[in-house]
Amino acid sequence: MNGRKVVVLGMMSKVPVAGVVWQTIHYLVGLQRLGYDPYYVEAHARAPGMLMQEGAADDGSARAAAFIGRVMKRFGFDRSWAFHALHADGAFFGLSESAVRRLYRDAALIINLHGATLPLPEHAASGRLVLVETDPVQLQVEIHREQPEALRFLEQHCAWFTFAENYGGEGCRLPFAERFPFRPTRQPVVLDFWSDAGAPRRAFTTIGNWRQDARDIELDGEIYFWSKHHEFEKVLALPGCVNQTLELALSRCDPEDLRRIEAHGWSVRDALEFSTDADRYRDYIQRSAGEFTVAKDQNVRLRTGWFSDRSATYLAAGRPVVTQDTAFGAALPTGEGLFAFTTLDEARVALEEIDRDYARHARAASEISREYFGAERVLGSLLEDLGLEDRRRNLVLVPVSRWPTTLPETTTRAVLAGPLPRAQAHDAVAPEASVVVVTFDNLVFNRLCIESVLEYADSPSFELVVVDNGSTDGTVDYLRALAAEHDTVRPVFNDANAGFARALNQGIDVARGRILVLLNNDTVVAPGWLAGLTRHLEDPGVGLIGPVTNRTEGDAKIDTDYTTGAEFLAAAADRARDWAGKQVEVSRLVMFCAALRRDVVERVGPLDEQFGLGMFEDDDYVLRVRDAGYRVACVQDVLVHHFGQATLGKLAATGEYGELFHANRRRFTEKWGFEWQPHPARRSNGQLALVERIRNVVHETVPLGAAVLVASRGDEELIDFDGRTGLHFPQVENGVYAGHHPADGDEAIAHLEQLRASGAEFLVLPQPALWWLDHYGSFRDHLEQQCALVARDEKACLVFALRGAG
Repeated sequence: MNGRKVVVLGMMSKVPVAGVVWQTIHYLVGLQRLGYDPYYVEAHARAPGMLMQEGAADDGSARAAAFIGRVMKRFGFDRSWAFHALHADGAFFGLSESAVRRLYRDAALIINLHGATLPLPEHAASGRLVLVETDPVQLQVEIHREQPEALRFLEQHCAWFTFAENYGGEGCRLPFAERFPFRPTRQPVVLDFWSDAGAPRRAFTTIGNWRQDARDIELDGEIYFWSKHHEFEKVLALPGCVNQTLELALSRCDPEDLRRIEAHGWSVRDALEFSTDADRYRDYIQRSAGEFTVAKDQNVRLRTGWFSDRSATYLAAGRPVVTQDTAFGAALPTGEGLFAFTTLDEARVALEEIDRDYARHARAASEISREYFGAERVLGSLLEDLGLEDRRRNLVLVPVSRWPTTLPETTTRAVLAGPLPRAQAHDAVAPEASVVVVTFDNLVFNRLCIESVLEYADSPSFELVVVDNGSTDGTVDYLRALAAEHDTVRPVFNDANAGFARALNQGIDVARGRILVLLNNDTVVAPGWLAGLTRHLEDPGVGLIGPVTNRTEGDAKIDTDYTTGAEFLAAAADRARDWAGKQVEVSRLVMFCAALRRDVVERVGPLDEQFGLGMFEDDDYVLRVRDAGYRVACVQDVLVHHFGQATLGKLAATGEYGELFHANRRRFTEKWGFEWQPHPARRSNGQLALVERIRNVVHETVPLGAAVLVASRGDEELIDFDGRTGLHFPQVENGVYAGHHPADGDEAIAHLEQLRASGAEFLVLPQPALWWLDHYGSFRDHLEQQCALVARDEKACLVFALRGAG
């Protein structure tokens, strides 16, 4: 079983309207942002009548498949859908029959969305089929009557969820079934799809059918109506009572009803003008001032607590909602941004209240959507109820210190206490890709990296080659246990630390894949990362690629603001969607994650092992790949989290890091005949803003003509001040950046005093370097005792005067 695959069974081709499309897409994208690998499947015996041409002889299967394919491609799921045409010849479209059957077998969860799919034997046999009922009442009444068809349908599911959020609650008249304990849920909404709505027009709107008489329900001698026209009749006079324009976008409304509605002051338009197009449907909602609507009589009188998925999108667009009371107030806040009414007068008062302070109620609508309808929150709760929520979601990925990189204690404990990842079924084929990871102690980072690869690298077929360099912290035992459970894991054990380049070469030698991915052990990957990298290597002119990341040197560094595992997965999903297929040719590439084809290795050769424990072997290899005539690229649609300094950072405290850096720098210079230079920084908007803010602080604080040291990491722009002399700290002869951080606090103090004696007057610690004060305790104490803090802007920098408080 694959712990990351989730199948959503839906009905988009049955009801190919925008509301149903958006309902479905919110589930798929929401699951993806939680780190799951979602697939959409339709398997039903209903001819897609709305898509078939009038008088056409075909059965519509191809039209249904084309419609599904267009929607899936529009949202980045073009390789993750299938249509099983049970109404016709049973043909499969999209994914093949064998792929769909493997999908049912391997998925962690199969969601029967709307309950619109009659379970097939392979659905029920999985033991993981879950019902999400979006229109309650009828099924609960059928359970109450013990109707055999309904009971057989429900028995094939392992869990049951309903949009009736007051089911079993106070005042709910819908019979409660102990045998099938439905749990409440609601429509998830991917909020950023609906934000940025712009200025609204004055009309309050809604979208729906006026008359649907086919699904009335009898319960205990009473008839409960399905059609909403019964409820609209109760407020038909409302336009004459309020200042706002009220507009109904309707279908299934006959001319006589239309004349009567308009005679009461309602504006009416044909819903079919836009409701079959997802973007036009969304635009209509976003341009509205808000929603005024009613609910079905069934939900109103039975007090089910049902709430409309369409109303949820109005809230997400920052549009207040006034809707008929179904007892949804038991689960959602009302009275600001969202109003429940029972009578015509209550509806009038709600609209007047919104009119008095529209901006406040628009903000409240947005806040309700964030707190109650955000896809990650809603689906996270559903998955938690099912015991599927990933512990990785809540892990904090921001280190508490660096050199070496140290994670929060809560993160470390959670990772080390977690069980081994579940074994997954794999076809017995040679792997297309080999992921090579080198480990040397650092069990917590090793687990984060390796387990993310096992969970999120699903396609193409892959193996994980782990070369351990003599770990003594439990990593060896972990790798042996992992290999015993996962046939994709192939460990190689060295008795001692053979060095990074040599270990990578060992991994490459035993790897079987055509694609080779060299991955640092202090990384975390996201769903689709391997397939994303592989696609960029289809061009034979590209020899070496790497992803973008939160922490590195040069072109691969991008601005990120995530802090947790869940936020990283969402950021990676957004990146894959927004930057699909894009890459940038680069001259330098830090190989924390690098992918290349085997033919490139055969032509260029192995990594140069003279660089020992590490550093400079990646710059060397990039030059060799370019000299062989290949392009080197940074792909823009794959985001990999990189902690940085997890292994080599341990050498800083002993001074070995600096020694290794300078030794390998000399080796690089001797080999290539020119001096190595730090990677040029890629300027994001956030970085440009930081540089400008630091300059402003320095210009306001430091007098003209002063010499200013900056913990710059070699960034020339950070030492470029008007009328002041900027200097790198630390530095070597001629003021060149040293290329590494001080080994310890004493070394930092000695170097600072040396530069002070040479004329330096101020020290600037930019915001990214504030960790120095935690890591170098004696250096912090020295600054406090011997220098004066003259400027503090923790979003920009700290500035110390080196010649004392005076």
